[in-house]
Amino acid sequence: MFVIPFLWFTLLTVLLWRKHQGADISVYMSALYAFTSFLAIVIVAGDMMGEGGILFYNEDAEFGVLPTLVYCIFLTLTIVPFHLVYVREIKRITCHSPLFIDVLSLFLVVESLVNLYLVADSTLDILSGDLAAIRRSVYAGDETPAQIKAESMGYIFRLLTYFNVSTLLCLPILGYNLCFRQKPWWWNLMLFFASMSLPVAGIQSADRTDFVFWGMMLLYCFVFFWPQSGKKLRRNAILSLLPVVVAGVVYVAAVSQSRFEDQNGGAAGRNIQYAGQGYVNFCYFWKFANYDEVALERVFPAYSHFVKKIDSNAKRREERSGRQGFFISVFASLVGDLMLDLSPVGMMVWVVCFTLIGLLLIRSSHRTQYDLSEVLLLFVMACIPLFGIFYYRFAGFFYSIMVLIALLVYFSAKFRIRL
Repeated sequence: MFVIPFLWFTLLTVLLWRKHQGADISVYMSALYAFTSFLAIVIVAGDMMGEGGILFYNEDAEFGVLPTLVYCIFLTLTIVPFHLVYVREIKRITCHSPLFIDVLSLFLVVESLVNLYLVADSTLDILSGDLAAIRRSVYAGDETPAQIKAESMGYIFRLLTYFNVSTLLCLPILGYNLCFRQKPWWWNLMLFFASMSLPVAGIQSADRTDFVFWGMMLLYCFVFFWPQSGKKLRRNAILSLLPVVVAGVVYVAAVSQSRFEDQNGGAAGRNIQYAGQGYVNFCYFWKFANYDEVALERVFPAYSHFVKKIDSNAKRREERSGRQGFFISVFASLVGDLMLDLSPVGMMVWVVCFTLIGLLLIRSSHRTQYDLSEVLLLFVMACIPLFGIFYYRFAGFFYSIMVLIALLVYFSAKFRIRL
């Protein structure tokens, strides 16, 4: 059964490719799941289970028909709304309030400068130090140098750090500026710089995840805006991004090597486990998880943080792991996380609601015109199935802020409110 997800998503990718006549955002999403499903085959066939965060061991591995179908069907449902978007047919993207977008862009740039101030003193020392030791200290609950520095800042500046995740919105705004709006090169350069605040902050904890996430959303924007860009813009964009991409790959490789070089399989084997364990762990959850407790801190993080005073932090995850009898903080795909928190039925309801919201947002296929507010909200929604190959990405209330900003832009345009 463990080959079924690979066959399922490979077939889906081929069908979407033919339907959209080439690469599109739904094709991109499906291809990612096909790739990680292939790595799941490598994990199982290569006797690589039981380590690197994977819960299954070979002797108790069970890949049943029902969990396999649930995994494939409900992940596919998260991709369905994006199938309605045909990027090659988009001729125009409007903007209800250009001034509001410029003010938002400037705010995010200011946030990125605050982030730069926090990390400037320590980033080079971290990159030249023991990355594995730094990561262990973070797991142990130690504060990063940037967090310590932030505590010495005024309240307003500390509050600005809450918006660091929201700087990802600079990516679709940058794509819109380059393809549909004439803005000076230095303005676009500042937006690109601001978009990297999240992965740059991730260096503080020797984290690879935020670099991977940023790269995936950058590629999403490439796919979305590619047909609207000219040959000169494409060439310049690729040449400009090449050094950044190389630096990111080198960083991720260095962190992987430092953390896994002394373990079985080395960095290469651990990266395969890192990327391919979603289906494997989903099946483990399906068999062993109990659903006596409904946990909302990852599904509704802002509500949990401000009302219930509960966050999905290390202490909370350790408590829940103790009650489950296994470590819950492993990659089990977004449907695995939702199932563990809401039960299988709750997960199914959540996915169906997500799909319906996406269909209502896009409304019809083959649209030739979108508003920038729709593009931003689509970008925020796309984060969920894209990074869902690993886990449910919006598990922290910082991510809720990005969602609220996108909703504010969307409803201001929908109801013609001038901000």
